[in-house]
Amino acid sequence: MGRGTLYLMVSNGVFALAGYLIHFGLGRYLGPVDYGIFGVVLSLMTIVNTFFTAGFPQSASKFIAEDNAKIAGIIKSTNRIILVFSALVFSLYFGLAGVIANWFNDSNLTPYIRVSALAIPAYAFYSIYGPGYLNGQRQFGKQAITLFASSIVKIIAVLALVLVGFGVKGAIIGYLIAAMAGFLLAWRFLQPAGKKDVNFGWKKLVEFGIPATAFSVVFFFLMSIDLFAVKAIGGGEAEVGYYTSAATISKVPYFIFVGLAMTLLPSISRSISLNNASLTRDYIQQSIRYMLVLLIPSTVLISATSTGLLALVYSSTYIAAATTLSILIFGLASLSVFFVLANIVIGSGRPQIALGIALPALGIDIGLNILLIPRYGLEGAAWATTATGLTCMCAAVVYVLFRFKTLVSAKSLGKIILASLVIYIIAFKVSIQPVWLPLIYAGLLALYTAILCLLREINKEDLRTFRRIVPLSRFSGIGNSAS
Repeated sequence: MGRGTLYLMVSNGVFALAGYLIHFGLGRYLGPVDYGIFGVVLSLMTIVNTFFTAGFPQSASKFIAEDNAKIAGIIKSTNRIILVFSALVFSLYFGLAGVIANWFNDSNLTPYIRVSALAIPAYAFYSIYGPGYLNGQRQFGKQAITLFASSIVKIIAVLALVLVGFGVKGAIIGYLIAAMAGFLLAWRFLQPAGKKDVNFGWKKLVEFGIPATAFSVVFFFLMSIDLFAVKAIGGGEAEVGYYTSAATISKVPYFIFVGLAMTLLPSISRSISLNNASLTRDYIQQSIRYMLVLLIPSTVLISATSTGLLALVYSSTYIAAATTLSILIFGLASLSVFFVLANIVIGSGRPQIALGIALPALGIDIGLNILLIPRYGLEGAAWATTATGLTCMCAAVVYVLFRFKTLVSAKSLGKIILASLVIYIIAFKVSIQPVWLPLIYAGLLALYTAILCLLREINKEDLRTFRRIVPLSRFSGIGNSAS
């Protein structure tokens, strides 16, 4: 699982990097107004695709992980569900494009929304083959390759189509091309697996898939409702672009640690099906600890250097979003922890519990945005997301502790927070040119690691784990390759 997590974290890192290169490039090339349109349409497209990128892929992954012998039947039943479901959602989304645009008081969004509808079938089948079937077989290496390849294709297609004059529509079509590339590669990897005709009840997939899908849609709204609220309530066109820049950077933790969630779900499903409570607790404890070791220092560094970071990656035009970014990064980090914990809960067969936490939180988020944006503008939206994220995270922590009797030790958490506070204070006090930020980050993270070693939070066992997870021998041509 550790090596699979590494593969998927790296590929998700490339996925995030591809997205950020696109965002940074389009932010500079299109300007705040057109970039704001792109941000809103992409968020809408992602919400619709969330019906397919999670939920039913998670359902397929869970049942394949529990009994790999049934994979052919699971693939046959799931493909039928996805075909019907994607056709229905495509028709509704395409047909209601004008209505959706009017919700944002901008009829000019209608053609962009209709173009984005074309990506629905491609994302549906890419998600079911990659994060679904390959993930359930725990072929994390092949899953990572499909994501990596799709990300590279996305960069090339989006930037090429925009540069030749297709503008925002070209960027949207680039995402469609990337999804098709990922699906074809995942389909090719899986071909030898599904030739025997084994029946598998579609009702099981639906009973699990519907609440898991609902959770994924609600979770994406938790990550995006602030941008929609800024667009609909109080923001001008430029303000929407500024908030999009802050939100894009703030989602770095989520895009990285979604790889951990991807490996945890089938692994937890497998260990629970084997009645191995000890292995389940080990998965949870070690995964959350390593996540916090990486997440907390990254979050505080982004918050402390928000002005320089925006200037570095977007240009000085976007530094108006600096305070927003310094607040919002904590909210998205909290939601990232919640997402990983929710996948533990879903992997244990309780998607309705994850949905039960997320759904009331969405109501809180909407209320806070309505209350705070008119008073505090972009910062109000950031505070709404941060308060909601902390609420979700705390609720999930309570449930996981209650259900599995483990999480991360208070001593480890205290040491991680202490070391992170040291580098936060240094980063906040030091004034540097944006161009030097990468070196400052590297130096402060090295200091952070040294502090954890001095506090004995990072020890020899962690180094042995690192050597087992990172296949260094493969880089020197030693050892056999594996997925």
